[in-house]
Amino acid sequence: MSSKQHLGFADTAVIGVSLIIPALIGLKFRFSGGRQRTTNEYFLAGKDASMFPVIMSLSVTILSASAMLGLPSEIYKFGCQFLLVGFSTGIGMLLSSRIFLPVYFECKVSSIYEYLEMRFGKYTKYTVSGMFIIQMVLYTSSVLLGPVLALTAVTDFSIEMMIISSGAVCTFYCFLGGIKAVLWTDAFQGVLMFVCLIIIYSVGLQEIGGFTEMYKRASTGDRIQFFE
Repeated sequence: MSSKQHLGFADTAVIGVSLIIPALIGLKFRFSGGRQRTTNEYFLAGKDASMFPVIMSLSVTILSASAMLGLPSEIYKFGCQFLLVGFSTGIGMLLSSRIFLPVYFECKVSSIYEYLEMRFGKYTKYTVSGMFIIQMVLYTSSVLLGPVLALTAVTDFSIEMMIISSGAVCTFYCFLGGIKAVLWTDAFQGVLMFVCLIIIYSVGLQEIGGFTEMYKRASTGDRIQFFE
């Protein structure tokens, strides 16, 4: 039986930094600026958030840890059909920004649930809100479990310990720093994710002999297919 592989010092340092920095961001926004004294500041960032963290936060929201871990296996096994989801998501976001968001701004609401209450009544608002909460509880659980399983495979920590520690860090910076901490933490994690993806992609291309060889192997394995 092969021995269990463990993380090296550099790997552990990267993981440690990726957990410590979000906590520091939460503390920073808790004790600086408006200090999240109003609901407008805490939930809406005072409506003056800059473009960069908002864009990065939206990108990271779509590219969850489960997607980072699962999509390579999905495409390796079934082909490139899943990439069509990216195109449809982009089209949906563009249409939403042009059709729905102007309505929300005109109505001066901060969420779809406020609009649903204005348009259809409070019971519709409560029903949709409850459905969304259930959906996010299930989704967040799977998103948290994915990286935890990956980490427990290369560490001596238990799954329960990793779930508690990871969840505690996320809760800590969200609770203290509000939406500002969420935006800038997502921006940091987004940059880290994209840098890691570029490094992995570059090393992978170098290992197999370049883009041409990669395309050749993918074609031979019948993985470059979008509509089958």
